[in-house]
Amino acid sequence: MSSLRNKIMTSYGLSTFALLIFVAIVITDLHYLQTQIIEDEAVNQLYITSQEIRRDEKNLFLYHHNKDLEQLHQQLEVAHQSFNNSKQFFSEFASAQEILEIETILQRYGELIADYTTLAPSAQQIRQVEIRKTGHNLTELFQNVYVRQRASLEKTARVAKMTLIAASITVILLGIASALFMVRRVVRPLAQLEEQLDEVAEGREQNLTLPSNDKEIQSFVHHFNSMLEQLRRQQHQLRQHEKAAALGVLVSGVAHELNNPLSNISTSVQLIMEDDGSVREDLRKQWLSHIDGECERARRIVRRLLDSVRQPKHHERLIKASELVQSAVQLTHRQHPEFLFHIEDICDSEIPVDRERMQQVFINLIKNAYAAGSSNIWIFGRDTTWAASRPKNRDILVGDPTELRQAHHVLLYQVEDDGPGIPSDHLAKIFDPFFTTQAGGEGTGLGLYLVEEIISEHSGCIAVENRPNGGTRFSIWLPRDGMADQAPDQETT
Repeated sequence: MSSLRNKIMTSYGLSTFALLIFVAIVITDLHYLQTQIIEDEAVNQLYITSQEIRRDEKNLFLYHHNKDLEQLHQQLEVAHQSFNNSKQFFSEFASAQEILEIETILQRYGELIADYTTLAPSAQQIRQVEIRKTGHNLTELFQNVYVRQRASLEKTARVAKMTLIAASITVILLGIASALFMVRRVVRPLAQLEEQLDEVAEGREQNLTLPSNDKEIQSFVHHFNSMLEQLRRQQHQLRQHEKAAALGVLVSGVAHELNNPLSNISTSVQLIMEDDGSVREDLRKQWLSHIDGECERARRIVRRLLDSVRQPKHHERLIKASELVQSAVQLTHRQHPEFLFHIEDICDSEIPVDRERMQQVFINLIKNAYAAGSSNIWIFGRDTTWAASRPKNRDILVGDPTELRQAHHVLLYQVEDDGPGIPSDHLAKIFDPFFTTQAGGEGTGLGLYLVEEIISEHSGCIAVENRPNGGTRFSIWLPRDGMADQAPDQETT
């Protein structure tokens, strides 16, 4: 398995290797150039010595002084010694024949000047011509070698220059390649990881899913997802604790709610018990009717309380999405015939649900819209996926979308009304048990709490928001993959 550490070390190693090669090339070029300069100095010194020999030669022929002859012998000895010391240099720029010729000329020149002063004037004139010719040949040979050596030095300098340029370009290209490698193999995965972290923070993703072969990133993704899972479990536990606390408030509130009908019942019973037969019959019937109504009110409060705390047996079967909505609307329409229903674009896809429990969801949403003052309600239903339909604002979502994210098919219901909407400071509380904005005695605050519980039982999610043009919109997501292999009438617990 690859790792970011190995990639960084590989890039660093390649860069260091390229730099070392560059340094080695520079050192090699400088060493070779230094050798060429030393050779140039040696050849140049011989060429200068040959010119000094010619100058002393002219002085000797002009003044015939023994001092000039001694100086000429000294310069010739210097030339002999320098040539012997630099013979290995000459072998690079002069042929073996030229080297032999130089040695012969140096030896011949020494022989010619050895007895020059002992010759007669006429013989000296003849010897001068021969000495000048030999000295000229010697100078010409040294000059030719010096020219070739200087050309070699210039060529070496040009080659060193081009080598340094090529090596510099190579190092630069390797540096760019290393940088691109780091960007592609290291920086880009980290940037993608940062983008996914932003998506998780904004609620667009539930987990990190970055595909990477780097063990550091895979380890980070694994531990980060484990942390998210632990946070979700803790949030779920916290939510359960909050619900338990809310149920405590609920019991207290229900006790308060029951006190009202019980107090009214007690008052009516006291009046009946104190009646001595003088009260009119219609008034007695009114008291009895009042008692019956308050008893029904108390029974309704208790029933809702029981529905909120007990866990009924869960029976799922495949039901058409449109049929589920139609049956809930028919049941509600009988109680509120003045309410206008608009059932639009409900798909015929089958979904695994507990029919009665899911009907209760739509009934509670419809009644909630009616109680809020709505006169119209619209219900939509369509096939989709969680990725294509999830809400942008996760603050309005209630429930765990894990199964929705894993499901291949999701059914999205949307229930909209034209009521006054929900105050923004109430949106986060409307699914809490016993939270209600209705006047005392008008509601227990359990309707939407039961809606959220039933949706969670079906591994779905629900979201609430105010419509831009007024009213409220409830969105319900339900997975459709749960019973794909079951028969339509088969029930599961």
